Amino acid sequence: MNILWAASGALLIMAGGCASGPQQGSRGQGPAAGLSQSRLLLASAREMQAEQGCAKAVPTYRIVASFGADYEVAQYELGACLLEMAANSGPEAALFRDEGLLWVKRAAWAGGARAQHRLASILSGAGYDQGTGVAPDPKAAMGWALVYQANPARSLYALPDVPEPVFDHLRATLSEEARADADLFAANFETIDLAAFTPPRGTANTQRRGPPAGQRPDRRRIADENTEENSTLNL
Repeated sequence: MNILWAASGALLIMAGGCASGPQQGSRGQGPAAGLSQSRLLLASAREMQAEQGCAKAVPTYRIVASFGADYEVAQYELGACLLEMAANSGPEAALFRDEGLLWVKRAAWAGGARAQHRLASILSGAGYDQGTGVAPDPKAAMGWALVYQANPARSLYALPDVPEPVFDHLRATLSEEARADADLFAANFETIDLAAFTPPRGTANTQRRGPPAGQRPDRRRIADENTEENSTLNL
């Protein structure tokens, strides 16, 4: 997926800490040290969204969402933020709308109940959630509404039903054949996760090793390495 490549540089930098699950904190660092960097990034994105808006939070959301499986919450929240940005007029509105819908669909296919509910609403054409400019797709909306209604997470997290006016609109809009297709989609629905990010070999341990015991460090080599690192950081 081309969108994921935009975050690839940052992913490689954080690969050792972000993709390997919770990290062991150093002594005295407090409870946050036991969280993986990806979870901290998600918390940071939410804080930025609350304080500075979606435009500031989206780059961080993109990184977390790109970790794939088990990050469906970040994928949905990224998509929702992009759709919110698409509601504002501007040259990037269509780009934000397409990318936002993609991430909401990704989260919905992975079983995300909030994402399924959002798709049922935004695709219905029933007048709900239409400020983003997403084109109605009533048959898809009915399919996602039925999938959402059967999602166990809906009851677990006390999520609301699809609004009855949405169902009324879809029943009035769809042909009998289209309703049958939506029923079939829901009956055969199986989750599809985005592939989980796995760091390339050699990126997990990036700390420089010291010289063998009893051997003095090569000061010229260390200076060359420091120069190379500084040049890379300044690119």
